[in-house]
Amino acid sequence: MNFLSMKYFLMLAEERSFTKAAERLHITQQTLSAHVAALERETGAKLFVRHVPLELTDSGSVFLRYARLFVRNELALKRELSDVSGRFEGILRIGIAPSRGQVMLPSVIARFQERYPRCGIRLFEMANEDIWKGLKRDEIDIAMARLPGEMPGISHRPWMREEIVLLVEKSLTERLWGKEGDSLFTEKERKKGLPLFFEDCPFLLNSENDIAGALARQLFRRGSFAPHVAVESENMGTMLRLCLLGRGAYFCPENLARALLSEEDWEKLHVMHFEEGVYELSFGWQTGAHRWQMIEKWMEMARAVSQKMRRAAALEG
Repeated sequence: MNFLSMKYFLMLAEERSFTKAAERLHITQQTLSAHVAALERETGAKLFVRHVPLELTDSGSVFLRYARLFVRNELALKRELSDVSGRFEGILRIGIAPSRGQVMLPSVIARFQERYPRCGIRLFEMANEDIWKGLKRDEIDIAMARLPGEMPGISHRPWMREEIVLLVEKSLTERLWGKEGDSLFTEKERKKGLPLFFEDCPFLLNSENDIAGALARQLFRRGSFAPHVAVESENMGTMLRLCLLGRGAYFCPENLARALLSEEDWEKLHVMHFEEGVYELSFGWQTGAHRWQMIEKWMEMARAVSQKMRRAAALEG
């Protein structure tokens, strides 16, 4: 029995399909089948019921529990030996939202790899809710996201503050509310809810799993009106371009929007702030007996870079 076969087994148990698991592992189905057959011979038990989708047998469920422990301990062993030797090598797995990663991570990764060239980075760019699920399943090492609440077995630390705002292109404002539309927006005033005059406004929305998408729906419920959703997408870049074309109002993190748009584009937009829009982003990692030094060093560097970016943005503002 070896760790490679266990890793193949874990992927097959997750995908419940030889075809999908083999594709994700970048091996042939025959190779995967051979490893599973070898495990079944060695354990003396059938691990899967071979119908579509695959199903774990009772023996397979037991094996799954121990395989996860073995693979996790193998990774912990390699990382602790890396720390002791001072080589600082391995793969650091980071979970972050796509647009936030686009804005925040290039500078962090460049500095980190200059300092620790033997440590590779693997990015898992997902919605906020999926990041924490991935952390709990041990698929990532560090979550960089909004903490949904206390999570057993997960440690966390503050990273940075962020604010969701509503962006509306100025010509759309004029079409909807006339020349008085400009007076509806006060740059730094934080509103307690979404004004009812937005009932006739088209919206560009992220999904409910996204922080901005969740806030938007909360405000719609509080305002007791069903929004006119023009476009729904997870791609912030696409939605910002649509917003600039006057196709709808868009909820998004202000710091990310400012980073992705030019000053000229930003001047075309009205900005509305909300009391519920300010929140804390956190680092999260699995609580365990040994924490790989690369996790700590990444968090320190990421926080320093974000503080520097925030100071620069404040000076520009």
